[in-house]
Amino acid sequence: MISGNSKKTIGLVLENVWTDFAEEFIRNVVSGIRQRKDLNLVVIAGKFDGYKDDNPRHHFHRLVYNSIYQLSENCHFDGLIVCLGSMAKIEDEDTNRLLFDKIKHVPMVFAVSESDQHVSVNYDNEPGIREAVECLVNVNGFTKFCMLGGRVDNLDSRRRRKIYEDCLKEYDVGFSEENYQSTDMSFNCKKEAAALLDRNPGVQAIFCVNDSVAVGLFAVMEQRGLVPGKDIMVFGFDNTKMAGQMIPTLTSIGANDTTLGRKSLEMLLQLMSGETVRSTQISTRLYGRESFDYEMYDYTRQEMMNVDSAFVYRMFDDCFYRYRYEHIDREDVNLKRLFFEFTTRILTALKNRYMSREEFRETCELIDIFFANGAINYTDAKKFIWSVDRFQEAIDMVHSSADGMANRYINMLFARMRDRAIVAQAENTIRERDMLFKSRQNLQDFMIETMNFDQTQTDKADQVISRLHLLELKNAVLFLFDEPVEYKEGVDNIFPETIRLRCGIKDGELFILPKERQTCRLKEMFRRIEIPPKCRENVAFPVLCRSRIYGFLISAISGDISSMGEFYAEQIGRLLET
Repeated sequence: MISGNSKKTIGLVLENVWTDFAEEFIRNVVSGIRQRKDLNLVVIAGKFDGYKDDNPRHHFHRLVYNSIYQLSENCHFDGLIVCLGSMAKIEDEDTNRLLFDKIKHVPMVFAVSESDQHVSVNYDNEPGIREAVECLVNVNGFTKFCMLGGRVDNLDSRRRRKIYEDCLKEYDVGFSEENYQSTDMSFNCKKEAAALLDRNPGVQAIFCVNDSVAVGLFAVMEQRGLVPGKDIMVFGFDNTKMAGQMIPTLTSIGANDTTLGRKSLEMLLQLMSGETVRSTQISTRLYGRESFDYEMYDYTRQEMMNVDSAFVYRMFDDCFYRYRYEHIDREDVNLKRLFFEFTTRILTALKNRYMSREEFRETCELIDIFFANGAINYTDAKKFIWSVDRFQEAIDMVHSSADGMANRYINMLFARMRDRAIVAQAENTIRERDMLFKSRQNLQDFMIETMNFDQTQTDKADQVISRLHLLELKNAVLFLFDEPVEYKEGVDNIFPETIRLRCGIKDGELFILPKERQTCRLKEMFRRIEIPPKCRENVAFPVLCRSRIYGFLISAISGDISSMGEFYAEQIGRLLET
């Protein structure tokens, strides 16, 4: 049981939990949390709601779902990170009135938003956008630019458009309303992408307000036989993991030295310590991939022949750019040091014009260990292979004087790196597919077993609880109210003061609490998560059906919980309703 006296509980309030941006933000906050043993994290995520006129039923469902935000003031938190920048039509005063007016004493940091009353952290959009425009104009000589933008209510959407237009104006490149198309900032923007292309035949470069919008653009371009990076240069924003998985891979602007999530946590901890903290921005840069060929660094002859340590570490940071944002436990293999070791051996062999057979074998083993310990998770497979090719091309220009065996060994080592990267990426894809299939099968088994319970037993909750382990959640708890709560629009506090912890799963094993131990104050719910102490980062999902909220499923953050946790909770709600 997590002790409320020895640890601080931080709430992370998000718009969604399943988007690539949200997953990246959560992962970066978690990385910071894991550097401290005195912190717990609870993610509270709702749903973007901007479609009231389009689909009233979906709008109402989102209203009910978003009642989970009331937990930010109903439950005890020592600090809050609030990332609601994409919420439609939520002005600063409304945000405070609806969610945070009662907890002004709690330290808060707002991310991707601008608040006069709270400390905030945002991207400094300009460096990355300027870097892209300068390359496209000065190097490529382009003059025909477009942008797939976002919503008017979104702060970053407005900022990115203005910066983009200003940069183009500095180079006397024309940009008008015909060159711009707004979107809802999701991948469901094919119609808008098609309209932009129709209005702009011969466009040479398109800036997408985020990576998700680029997905819709890529689909329309494929239908028209256009290839990103060849026919039209395309770049996005946020540099999410998805950017490196798209076909072709997407060039994207992202954080330079730190991430929004890590910086938000750092600032919050300073506030919680009583320090004076001011709003800030974090710098951005352009990460080149196939959709827009761009490299920040060159591999020079002098650096390679000098076996320069700073050069080797710069190579690692440039290629495995996500690693520097991760918390590495002491027992974990230090991938940066390992990369330095085998890369230095290659450069030393080049400098000395010699590599022994024994050193070749040892270097092969280091490369294998490097990829066996998850190196590919910190880069994109294609980007890594691309970087290896550039590195090898640079070496080929200077190692002609090495003996034949050294040349052969060096080329074999490069080939080994490529092979290990491709295999590791394929294994990750297979693993993710198998996890998704298994999750779906577990849910089907759970539904079948629960819907065919003994009709003589009237307590539906008991039937659901006794079979919860079929979902194979590794570490989770289920809180239920004594009676379902009826959602009431406009009511700021719909939840009762108490809730019951009905059951939990510890390391895959189901345990059901006796009735006398179940009841606790809603305020203390997140301090009574009876799962192993190692599970310090959790995410809450509302258990609901139609207008009724039955309780909350709280799960330790894992690889598939973002995509499946919400679905699990909603299916539990449907079972309790039937």
